[in-house]
Amino acid sequence: MKTLVMSYSLTSNNEALAKRIAEELKLEHISISEPKKRTFGTIAADLIFGRTPQTYPEPQVMSSYDFIIFVAPVWMGQPTFPLRQYFKQLRKHPQKYAFVSISGGGMNNNSGLADTLKRKAGIEAAAVIDPHITDLLPPEPKPTAQTLSEYRLTEQDAENLTKRAVAMLKDKIK
Repeated sequence: MKTLVMSYSLTSNNEALAKRIAEELKLEHISISEPKKRTFGTIAADLIFGRTPQTYPEPQVMSSYDFIIFVAPVWMGQPTFPLRQYFKQLRKHPQKYAFVSISGGGMNNNSGLADTLKRKAGIEAAAVIDPHITDLLPPEPKPTAQTLSEYRLTEQDAENLTKRAVAMLKDKIK
């Protein structure tokens, strides 16, 4: 099965995880980028107005693959807004996919993420792997939103998260 890892990352945490997953599984990796710098203001505006940001590469790149592993953050309980056009493409041309994320987890545990992905893509994800930064930090003092947004994965964090994701993905890509 021809499989692609596609990633978007604002803080570099998901990018680090995506690179490691692609290396471990010997898969091609494509980073999704935006022509304009993303800010917390553009995140809020995209949420409020339901905007679909312009991104590269074009979603049609996915048509050459049988399985897509998206690695991206979850913002306010939803997959990151730069993935919107890729999920619209999945809705038009269904194909097998998985979603992997390392997100804050401080204000929302993303309990409805699998259902949200299914609603946006039109099909259920083969796997949803959503560990949280809050689980990597000591419980006290309680992490703040700023602490979570500033946290960068350590080598050990990235290695542990990659092992967990790869174990769950291996049987899905055969």
